Amino acid sequence: MKFDAQPAPWLAGLLAAGLVLAAAGCTMLAPKHRVLVDAIAAPGIQKPAGKSYRLVAKKTVVAQSQMQVSVVKACIDAGLVSAGMFEAPATVAPDLFVEVSFGTQTGGRIDPAARETFLQLSARDNPTRGINSGTGSEQWDVRVAVFGVAGAVESVMPLLAAVAAQNVASDSRFEKRMDVPKNSPQVTSVREAAIKALEATAAPAPTASAPPAPGQPAQAK
Repeated sequence: MKFDAQPAPWLAGLLAAGLVLAAAGCTMLAPKHRVLVDAIAAPGIQKPAGKSYRLVAKKTVVAQSQMQVSVVKACIDAGLVSAGMFEAPATVAPDLFVEVSFGTQTGGRIDPAARETFLQLSARDNPTRGINSGTGSEQWDVRVAVFGVAGAVESVMPLLAAVAAQNVASDSRFEKRMDVPKNSPQVTSVREAAIKALEATAAPAPTASAPPAPGQPAQAK
């Protein structure tokens, strides 16, 4: 599966409204979102500002719906752009391949309040300058998670993508907890950029008018 699904027109609305509604399950009485962060990086790795990337789906993501994938990609793109990176054009070899995994714990015996929803990004360099895949060494890996999300994965993806982007190419040494304000400018920026990207992709392309027949005047618009 590639991260190229076409979103339905209502997905941007789901992303905008769902972040508040679904995240309420884990933050109803708290002014902040509590996020778990586990990040590692190769020795000497610098922040990837100015580098290009291409997202690739981990095999465990293949079962996710296309609607989820389009929203997740929009949020990750917005997060990585906020970190100074940019998506490589389709015909250009990226500097990094970023493998993506996301999901929610399942199982009837799992307490809903303890159910984990996560996003993991793992970057490899591209020394062979491949277009679609790379076999370079791992540069950094970051996994972020929240608990108690009652709705779909998409609803908290702006939060997870924003926190993941803040922690790329860093080493947390161990899993740490971050308290992210509900009105965090970083999360708001990622959410708004993702909504704009989804709306732009879903918007129908303008149709060109047929040219007038020879000797006929053009119709006024």
